[in-house]
Amino acid sequence: MVDDNKVTVKELPDGKWGCFLHVPGFDQPFDLGKQFKSEERAELWLNVSEATTAIEMVLAKCRVR
Repeated sequence: MVDDNKVTVKELPDGKWGCFLHVPGFDQPFDLGKQFKSEERAELWLNVSEATTAIEMVLAKCRVR
């Protein structure tokens, strides 16, 4: 199931960058709850345990629905 999920980094309307988890079966991606001043910082955050925890929390919520 994890292999079907996709994380993207997207520029937000205010010029900051956010990370989003795309889960099959859900129309809209889930915001992982962090914003960054640059795309590079957002991509680096994806390698830390906080990002892994955020992803796991979203996936747990998806399983409950």
